[in-house]
Amino acid sequence: MANGYVTKVTLRNNEVVVKIGLDDFTPRESVEISGYATQAGGAFAVFNDIQLVPERDPDGEITMWVKAPPSADFKKGKAVTVVLRAARVWTTVLGEREPGSSPDQAEPTDEGMTWDDVREVKYAAPSSAGHTDQTPTGGDTTFPHRT
Repeated sequence: MANGYVTKVTLRNNEVVVKIGLDDFTPRESVEISGYATQAGGAFAVFNDIQLVPERDPDGEITMWVKAPPSADFKKGKAVTVVLRAARVWTTVLGEREPGSSPDQAEPTDEGMTWDDVREVKYAAPSSAGHTDQTPTGGDTTFPHRT
């Protein structure tokens, strides 16, 4: 499957735990997992987390978990619908470019401001606990910057 997909939802210790397959992502890159699980009758749980993609398991698959407290009790015997977004995460620092310093820049105008001088691009740090080996945003550059 492409990108992220849900393989299991469990209610445990008053939290909805969602198991996600991320086979199209690279181990050790930052990924944001966000979305919600819902059930007829009004139960829902919203999740949003940044985590490092783990190494592939012996079967070659990548599996991650997110969890969130439910708004109301999920009921046994009713289907659960999960909406999921999985995306690579990075931050970009942009500075102002001197007028006329870029050949592809249009003539400066008196309206608005523009920041188009890419200074640094970094992976975002995980928001989950337990990822002590991740370089947080503001650390070493993980993408080359334009000079």
